[in-house]
Amino acid sequence: MFHTRHLDGQYTYTANQDVVFKTVLANEGGGYDPNTGRFTSSVAGVYMFTVQYCPTSRKYASLDIVHDGKSLQRSFHYEVDEVVCVGMQAFAKVAIGGKVWVRGVHVTSDIYSYESYRWSSFAGLLIRV
Repeated sequence: MFHTRHLDGQYTYTANQDVVFKTVLANEGGGYDPNTGRFTSSVAGVYMFTVQYCPTSRKYASLDIVHDGKSLQRSFHYEVDEVVCVGMQAFAKVAIGGKVWVRGVHVTSDIYSYESYRWSSFAGLLIRV
């Protein structure tokens, strides 16, 4: 199991750029690398992954949850007036050494993080071996 998030601030990602959540809250088994933003499975099984992010007001944001280079789940949002957070989850059968990460999809994706509300996070959990 791992759980990561962004600290306060605004983050901009380009298409195909990996989203790196540097603040690690939990990382059992050490599978999440806060330098690359990628989770590498040490146990084969069925996993659940979840991402929450908050598009910056008047900006586009589109992110993918990616498994070994293929999109598992995609989201797209344009926020007009207020900060609204977007959540998505995906399930995948991941082999030992399989990788899962989050990447930008749109030309630019602008997200905002506010630490006291715990906005913008990426987590994964093994649910069945």
